Amino acid sequence: MPTNPLRRKTVLLFSLAFALLSALGTIITQESIQDKLGQSYYVLCLALIGCILLIAAGYVWDRKLIAQVRDLGTAARAKTDASKTSEAEADAPSLLAPPDEDDGHDEIIGLARQIERMAQSLQKVEASYRAIVEDQADLICRYRADGKLTFVNGAYTRFFGKKRQELLSQRFILNVLGFPARDAQGKLPEATTFEHELTGADSKRVTHSWTHRAIKDSEGNIMEYQAVGHDVTVRKEAEAALTRAKEAAEAADRAKSEFLAVVSHEIRTPINGVIGFTKLLRETPLSEEQRGFIDMIGSSGMTLETLISDILDMSKIEAGKIDIDHAPFALRRSVEEIITFFSPKARSAGLALSIRIDDDVPALVNGDVNRLRQILVNLIGNAIKFTESGSVTLALSCNRGTMLAGQNLRELRLFFAVTDTGIGIPAEKMSQLFRPFSQVDTSATRRRGGTGLGLIISKRLCELMGGAISVESEAGKGSTFRFMLKTDYERTGETNSVAPLFGRSATA
Repeated sequence: MPTNPLRRKTVLLFSLAFALLSALGTIITQESIQDKLGQSYYVLCLALIGCILLIAAGYVWDRKLIAQVRDLGTAARAKTDASKTSEAEADAPSLLAPPDEDDGHDEIIGLARQIERMAQSLQKVEASYRAIVEDQADLICRYRADGKLTFVNGAYTRFFGKKRQELLSQRFILNVLGFPARDAQGKLPEATTFEHELTGADSKRVTHSWTHRAIKDSEGNIMEYQAVGHDVTVRKEAEAALTRAKEAAEAADRAKSEFLAVVSHEIRTPINGVIGFTKLLRETPLSEEQRGFIDMIGSSGMTLETLISDILDMSKIEAGKIDIDHAPFALRRSVEEIITFFSPKARSAGLALSIRIDDDVPALVNGDVNRLRQILVNLIGNAIKFTESGSVTLALSCNRGTMLAGQNLRELRLFFAVTDTGIGIPAEKMSQLFRPFSQVDTSATRRRGGTGLGLIISKRLCELMGGAISVESEAGKGSTFRFMLKTDYERTGETNSVAPLFGRSATA
């Protein structure tokens, strides 16, 4: 006797069909039965044939149904295998395990039990994730395209001080306020971030950074939207405090610079008086000792005037009140005049002072000649001051650029290099250059003087004129200060119309 329910069912169906066929065959072959039944004979035969056909159709339908159930079970197992998580494996029995031995031959019962296990596992997974969402400090909600909420977490309910069911009957508050912004067709963006300040149930103003995104189904259709709000109030307050501190520091720095500018300007007036009366005293009858005193007063006055001028320039630069002119001037003549100015000082120090200007440097350029002279005076003055023997050389070259749109002007980059054979700068002291009141060698400072503002002023002036400054140096072997300035010139200035004082190169 078969024990398999499906096989037993099949045997019973075939037995019944065989019995009906046998009965039908007996009726057909026995003429006596036909004579006795009369007209009922045909009705009985048709009934038997209909029963046989019904049994056959039922058998075929049952086999197809079982095949479909098996395919459904196979697909369910495959999908479960692809999507199962480690939490589901730990919390629930394996969904892919074969059915129990007693039920393994009944596909429908096995599939039903498997679906039940899947439902239980999904319930556990859903409860786990729901607990995670509920424990979040961020505000989490979901809502439809019309803004009506479909889900809110515990943090959301606590912030607004309302029950979950009460909130689910309302629209998302930011959606009411117009966040996130809809497009021209009135559709919400699929993903965006924004910040907004809200008032909570405790009447405190809190700024949240919201992350908004669309939730789609497997076919890519938008089902609803999710918004997660993270509290950034502390960060925003810190940013505001930093901004206020920065503005206060900038205001204090501007006040300091303005104060220095005013004080320096006021000090310059009496200093000029001291220097002027010193010159007048020199013209009066004086003894040698008195003349020495007058020379010391004049020298000290000139040093103090230089210091005041440097402080005033530095203050103007830091306060942003220094203007850079853009006017034509004779570049070659201006540079050579500076060499002429330093020639007596170089000769008295026993130094060779020379200049090299490339032939393609235009004679006339547009720029601020006074600021250029100030940079060169600082660099050449330092080179002579820190060079005890040897030479100081100024080299000038250029790089011509493109024509300026709509103007008869060509871009020009000027490259200056001041090279000396002086004491040089140790490698560990290079970082101290171009800082206010910075001196590389304090002992040299005491012997040679200086305010420590010349290089930083030169650096700032170069930057204001679109350039930069750098230095190459080695202790005991001299230094080379290079700086570049951006300017322009008229095409008519491509020929050197101004003759240099010393020719193409000069030596003092």
